[in-house]
Amino acid sequence: MNAEEDLLSVPPEDGYVDGNAVAGAMSLALGRDATTIVLQCAECGDRHRVAETRVYLRCPGMVVRCPACSACEVLLVDRPRRLQLTLMSIRMLELP
Repeated sequence: MNAEEDLLSVPPEDGYVDGNAVAGAMSLALGRDATTIVLQCAECGDRHRVAETRVYLRCPGMVVRCPACSACEVLLVDRPRRLQLTLMSIRMLELP
């Protein structure tokens, strides 16, 4: 396991903010208001809006975790001239 995988596998005990912190970047990437997007976690099956997720900012990028089981659902990294959005433990992404 490399350092990035290790960071993504174990959520910090605290230091998270709600999903509104990542909504702006996700809205740019997806072309719509991200706070109303519904995600379904591939690990536990929980359905929730992006605004309800837990976002960790002290990581390489922004790590978006399921509010029910803490599975890493999305990794957002702002790179020079591009935004990288990696969907991880998501069974379904519903765009209203």
